[in-house]
Amino acid sequence: MFLAIILVGTVLSLSVGAVADRSQRDGMPFWAAGLALHTLAYILFSLRGQIPDFYSIVLANTLLSCALAAFTEGLYSFYQSRAPRKLIWFPVAFIFLNFLTLLDQINARIILGSLVFMLQCLLTLRFMWHKRRQTAGRGKYFLAAGITVMTALLSLRAAGAASGGAAAMLSLTQPSLMQTLTFLGALTSLLLLAIGFVLMSKERADELNQILATRDGLTGLANRRRLNNVLASEWARANRSDLSLGLIMIDIDQFKDYNDQYGHQAGDECLQSVALAIQSAAQRAGDLAARYGGEEFVLILPDADAGAAQRVAESLRKSIESLGLEHVRSPAGRVTASLGVAALTDGCFNNPEALLRAADAALYRAKHDGRNQVQVAPESFPPVTAGEKIIAKLVQLVWRPAYEGGNAHIDAQHRELFRDVNALLNAMLSGLETDKVAALVQAFIADVAQHFQDEEAIISDAGYPGSAAHAAQHRALIEKATTLADHFRAGTLSLGELFEYLAHDVVARHMLIADREFFPYLQPPS
Repeated sequence: MFLAIILVGTVLSLSVGAVADRSQRDGMPFWAAGLALHTLAYILFSLRGQIPDFYSIVLANTLLSCALAAFTEGLYSFYQSRAPRKLIWFPVAFIFLNFLTLLDQINARIILGSLVFMLQCLLTLRFMWHKRRQTAGRGKYFLAAGITVMTALLSLRAAGAASGGAAAMLSLTQPSLMQTLTFLGALTSLLLLAIGFVLMSKERADELNQILATRDGLTGLANRRRLNNVLASEWARANRSDLSLGLIMIDIDQFKDYNDQYGHQAGDECLQSVALAIQSAAQRAGDLAARYGGEEFVLILPDADAGAAQRVAESLRKSIESLGLEHVRSPAGRVTASLGVAALTDGCFNNPEALLRAADAALYRAKHDGRNQVQVAPESFPPVTAGEKIIAKLVQLVWRPAYEGGNAHIDAQHRELFRDVNALLNAMLSGLETDKVAALVQAFIADVAQHFQDEEAIISDAGYPGSAAHAAQHRALIEKATTLADHFRAGTLSLGELFEYLAHDVVARHMLIADREFFPYLQPPS
């Protein structure tokens, strides 16, 4: 049995050592060293009576303690945690010094050695328990079983020695039931420890390979392969169960110019920052953020209709802009993104690729119409009823550079109000409840009122002679908008009529006609 333990330990230590790679930081070198020390300890045990007791007792037990310490070090390395080396290696010195003084006291040696070895085993088990959620697969169970067998065997020997068991019964060199149990337990635990740790390493490698196969290396988001698989699966589920499926395609505006201006390293950092914002937008468990390729990303939103996906997209657009990444070649002066939204509703797309193409087409419109905006694929909205036809005839407002008046603050607010009124239209088309639409309308009117207030101060400071009359127009527009909103909430005004006034009278007609009268006063003197 001594020979069996020595042969098995030798084969295991050589095998594990042959595949150990320090660069992997998986603890395998420590584990191979632990197996080798364990084997060497049993070689010295087997030579009891043939070599000095110092080697077969003191050094052998010290090597066994070293083996347990090496196993613990290997686990800390496996989990890439900082090892408490004083705690791990103190028992080794303790065993060495105390066994020197207990050479002639076998029962005391067995009790002391068993207790110290048990504490080392319990330290390892405690660490494994804390890391149990970070360990996938079944290897950890083999490893825990091996340590448990070793602990049980040690406790049995300590109990036997404490109860005054005969030295011959407890000795490793005298045939007895305890000796047989000791050898069988040692062999079993040795096999379980080696198999468990190797299996843990393999399972972690498999998990890492799976991550590498489905994760984009630069941004950490899902890669194209993972995107295609999830999109096909979610589309099939939504189509089968008559559910909605939202899709957002995101493209960083003028990213090539950003790379040319700041360099590819800065470009990579920009991609990573935008990816974090996109990942933050994937708030629900089923949402998936993926890198589509280059500076394009995709966000899959299960159970989200066009309105919900559009709101997520608009929030994400603002989040990317608020990153404040300087971009001198962008009209906004910072990094922005254009977003296209599509949603599967009532089987409006025949396959996942059609849904993706619709989002891509909406993204193209967003970039073509001035960038830094959200566009929704029109086929994403459900068919309208007769009572909704007035809304269906309404179209989104498109901001163009020609609409700018020369004041950065006013132009930015005009662009934002264009986006807000389009978001309001999308919310209306998505079938949002009346009270929620009313709340959006109220917020929009408040934004318009704030813009009017800022605009009045700017044109007055610019010396525009018609500033008082223009302010009077503002008050009339806000008063009528507020009245119409009250009628809508009371059910005496249709949603289409309310939007018609807000979009065309308050935004388009006033900002593109009345406001142009003061534009010359905003231009710097030549």
